Amino acid sequence: MSPFALAQTMEDHLIGDLILRSSSDLSDASSWYDSADNLSYTLTNAPTPPPPTVPLLADNPRIVLVQVAYGGATSEATTLAFVHEQKPHFETPRVLHDARDDTRSYLFLSRVPGRTLGDAWPTLDETWKHRYVEAVVKTCETLAGWKGDVLGGVDGKSIPEQYLTQRGTVMDFRPEKLTEVCQLMGMDCSTFVFYHADLGPGNIIVEDVPKDGTIGIIDWEIAGYVPRGWIRTKFRLISGLDLPNPGAGEETHWWRSEVQKLLEKRGFEDHSADWASWWY
Repeated sequence: MSPFALAQTMEDHLIGDLILRSSSDLSDASSWYDSADNLSYTLTNAPTPPPPTVPLLADNPRIVLVQVAYGGATSEATTLAFVHEQKPHFETPRVLHDARDDTRSYLFLSRVPGRTLGDAWPTLDETWKHRYVEAVVKTCETLAGWKGDVLGGVDGKSIPEQYLTQRGTVMDFRPEKLTEVCQLMGMDCSTFVFYHADLGPGNIIVEDVPKDGTIGIIDWEIAGYVPRGWIRTKFRLISGLDLPNPGAGEETHWWRSEVQKLLEKRGFEDHSADWASWWY
């Protein structure tokens, strides 16, 4: 062996009933290869009993738990595959691997380069802040051009939109139930349009240093077909879309307020008063 050859590295992670192995040996037959860290990954069933483990550190640079998804709904992998087929103008994560065991499903995604708009916000001037408002409204308009016949996911299953289930009741995400709710609010349900439904600053990826104004969109768990009237209405209502770090003199709701104002100019309806009467 050459004295300059690099030693191969291998690392195992126990995830549920599965073992995720990362290796620098790219010649191995593996489930997938991730160019971001130049490693191959293989997913196999864990033995019984499972091997000894230590907790995964929160600052692990490669393995990050992003979220725990709802069961019984359209999978994020299915939604992302649909979005990729449309060849949108924004970036989205790539599905590296989608796996299931007896009790869980596991989705491994690539990282969209850049940083979240929430992290970048304190460093942005007014021009860039409004430019990203414009970019997200353009994204909403693009998605709204994709039509569906059922209020739900791209495969006809449900979407876990908790703000269309009344507070204090059992969450019922069946398409027919959510349609009934939207009709009670006066929304037009004769057709449905595609919507990300969670376009807060934490799910919008921007350049580390603003240059071209390109954006990425992550976290497609609740995306699906909804009445067009829900798009602007959700920005009017939901504090989860607020800024985590507003600038000096800004309110936390500056982001969603400016987005909904521009959506109004682009012809999107507001049903927030009807929603509040129904919700409370």
